[in-house]
Amino acid sequence: MGLFDNVGSLLDLFVDNDQAAEKQTLAKRADVSATDFGKVAAVGLPAILQALQRNAADEKGLESLNEALTKHQDVKQYQSVNQVAEQVDPEDGDKILGHVFNDKGSIIDRIANSVGMSPAAVKRVLVLLAPVVLKYLADMKNEKHLDKAGVQKETQATAKKVTKSLQEDTRKKGLLGELLGGLTGGNDAKKAKDSDDGILDDVLKMFF
Repeated sequence: MGLFDNVGSLLDLFVDNDQAAEKQTLAKRADVSATDFGKVAAVGLPAILQALQRNAADEKGLESLNEALTKHQDVKQYQSVNQVAEQVDPEDGDKILGHVFNDKGSIIDRIANSVGMSPAAVKRVLVLLAPVVLKYLADMKNEKHLDKAGVQKETQATAKKVTKSLQEDTRKKGLLGELLGGLTGGNDAKKAKDSDDGILDDVLKMFF
């Protein structure tokens, strides 16, 4: 059984449930509230995953991702996802962000402006989230015995799943109405809640 098999989804852990131990742990490490951590994670998770998917679209990027997942295949050493949260290295996360994003600083600033937090706080969240995402994908690689083509498909599937789940939450509960409205500019909160499945993809494209 994989380490992440029983967590539901990355959104369950880091966006939807403020009481999740893993979210509490990372929020404390980032020195933000669980609610603020969730705000950043709501955009940060799909942004990181879509960036990984984009980078893995060519052979060089896929090889780089596969090597990164191999380096993170120590997941079997952990007893729980919360233990991963306690031990992930923010310096490693900073390097991951610098590798996957074209302009890490600009993306951090955009998210910070949208959620009403300081860039420093947003960065503290993202550098902890990024290595967890790689641990998650490394766990999938381990459990499913994925080759490079399998890694590419798994990354695409995970990015699509997270983005779709977030879109559904937005439409059903207005979860990210204000956030998406802020990212798209003006008074677009209602549009964000009522739009079709492409809205979050459109927003995330602004980060790359």
